[in-house]
Amino acid sequence: MSSERPTQAELNKDVVRRFYEAVLRVPGGPDFATAGELADEQEVELNWGHPDSGVHRGAAIGPARHRMHRLTGLDITAIGIDELIAEGPTRVVVVATNSGTDVRGARWTMSVLELVDVVNGKITRKRSFYQDTALLRDISLEREAVFAQQAAQA
Repeated sequence: MSSERPTQAELNKDVVRRFYEAVLRVPGGPDFATAGELADEQEVELNWGHPDSGVHRGAAIGPARHRMHRLTGLDITAIGIDELIAEGPTRVVVVATNSGTDVRGARWTMSVLELVDVVNGKITRKRSFYQDTALLRDISLEREAVFAQQAAQA
């Protein structure tokens, strides 16, 4: 039995792994209690090609993330975490595969790199970089136009 203590990088990877296991839990949906224990997000950078892309802080994080998921047609149940790479004293790199559908139901799939900062055992910052921001921009602008038409007809 090894008496070696895990490195800070290994501990940070474990926080990120447990966070995504809680958020992506199937069946039963997300375990928000566990996710909340592991995250104290203060800043999120969403780079998805849409005019709403950018840095969001505090209470603006949830609505910004929800808007991105809704407009891109992201299927949160299909997110796959491919690799976690510990980098430095606070950084974990997440290599993931995301997918969803456009307004016609055509499926899209792409790689995402997420830079996650972990401080004192909690996720404090995320920066997401999508493989094809032009595709996500087009999908989201098209869906946004459809939503505007539906609202005008209601």
